[in-house]
Amino acid sequence: MSNSALQHELGRHLREELLAGRISRREFLRSASAFGLSAGLVAVLLGGPGREPALAQAPVKRGGTIRVALVPPTAAVDPVTMYDAGAIAVVQQVAEYLIWAEKDLRLRPVLATRWEPDAAARTWTFTLRDGVTFSTGQPLTADDVVATFDRLTDPQTKSAARSNFKGLLSKGNVEKLAANRVAFHLDRPFVDFPYYVSSTNYDAVVLPQAYAGDFEKRPVGTGPFLLTAYTPKESATFKRNPGYWQKDLPYLDGVEFRFFAETQPQVLALQAGAVDLMLATPFQGSQAVFNDPNITVLQTSSSKHRAVHMRVDTAPFTDKRVRQALALCLDRPEVVQGLFQGRADVGNDEMFAPIFPGSPTIPQRTQNYAVAKQLLREAGQADLKVTLTYEVYQEVPQYAVFLQQMMKPAGVTVTLDQMTQAAYYGSGSTQPWLQVPMGITDWASRTVPSQFILPAYTCSGVWNSAHWCNKEYDDLAEQYDATLDAQRRGSIARKLAVIQQDATPAIIGYWIRAPRAVRKRVQGVEPNGSDFLDLTRASLA
Repeated sequence: MSNSALQHELGRHLREELLAGRISRREFLRSASAFGLSAGLVAVLLGGPGREPALAQAPVKRGGTIRVALVPPTAAVDPVTMYDAGAIAVVQQVAEYLIWAEKDLRLRPVLATRWEPDAAARTWTFTLRDGVTFSTGQPLTADDVVATFDRLTDPQTKSAARSNFKGLLSKGNVEKLAANRVAFHLDRPFVDFPYYVSSTNYDAVVLPQAYAGDFEKRPVGTGPFLLTAYTPKESATFKRNPGYWQKDLPYLDGVEFRFFAETQPQVLALQAGAVDLMLATPFQGSQAVFNDPNITVLQTSSSKHRAVHMRVDTAPFTDKRVRQALALCLDRPEVVQGLFQGRADVGNDEMFAPIFPGSPTIPQRTQNYAVAKQLLREAGQADLKVTLTYEVYQEVPQYAVFLQQMMKPAGVTVTLDQMTQAAYYGSGSTQPWLQVPMGITDWASRTVPSQFILPAYTCSGVWNSAHWCNKEYDDLAEQYDATLDAQRRGSIARKLAVIQQDATPAIIGYWIRAPRAVRKRVQGVEPNGSDFLDLTRASLA
């Protein structure tokens, strides 16, 4: 079957699922974008324009410099190895992805104009945008894309994206088909692969074939801005890229990043008008901006969460009754209210966040001290004592106290072990978050469940802090990744959720709604579940 015919067949199938009520319009649009269906085909399948009529908008004011408050990069800024919010934000102004993942999880073409899978979803073909040049003046070609992903999947590099691509894409498996076309030959079928080359895989910005790892000295990319100055721990400044491929964009003349190590000075700078925007606005520590008449707090649902892992290979957590008992101690609505004043969604100890289209519905786990005590007695742990290790980050310390207080009525004594974030994640052979028997880990938002499941809950997962291994779960996860049919995929998702909730390798108590605070004069900025920042269409009133 040709790619064009396959696209129409996938579209027809999605339309049938929509008309039968098996998927929502939101899930239809998300799946259509993931499969690379064109806007025209989507409109035909929907029997209309396929989108809401555009509202009349005032003319955009051009010019000006937007000032952004954010945390500083923790290491040298290199797109290949970056992992922190500060470095990612710097790079995202200068370099671009094949695709950008919007806040509703739809995929927007950027450097790729279209993409399509083969019948098995094992080979994905991408067509590149014509007329794009790097800031050096060099044209973007398939050679640059091939080199970018060979670099990210090379075992010899320290690529932060390798964990995402493990078991999915190997070095040497990206093929140049033409000057503007590449094929990704995957290690196994994967329906959601476009998300792995989108902004949600934050290291996957496309760099020149000859990139030498010297981004701070020679910042290069195809993006809307040029990095003109960078002072570690202090600031970064950018100016409009006159050679940007979207000729009428960006609207701004420039961008200025001001780095603050803590949340409180960011809040004070925003309230004083010294900055226009906070990249990330955690509720804890930022409460003042939520009631400030000069500030708008944008918000979107996300899959950002905190996982309370319990190592299944370490006593007392070798007995799942102990893990289940601790999960039954949580009053989840109270946690959501206490930590976020309701600005989060209740979690259910499995990895299908409400934002994911087609997430299964299974019985919600609620607080039940009677059952928790019974399970602990049966496990011989009626007087359980545990140590909870956690990082100092946003609301995590407050959450640890909630857990300590809520577990006490079940006869569980929790000793709190607080560490700095740097110490908690460590490096090399010393990484407490992967080693302690019980810990709280912050997880940034992802756009598909597999980005959590594969690294954190499969037997070979590189971030499996619970050390949990369930062969049936792994097999189902692989089936889920390879299944195109939405109804069958939903059935597999439900089985995955049931198995994980029953085993309880981790407590997933809530999913955070991601806020972003801006001054009233800021226009064209969206919230983002992963705290990513696209200023291409930003302007200042």
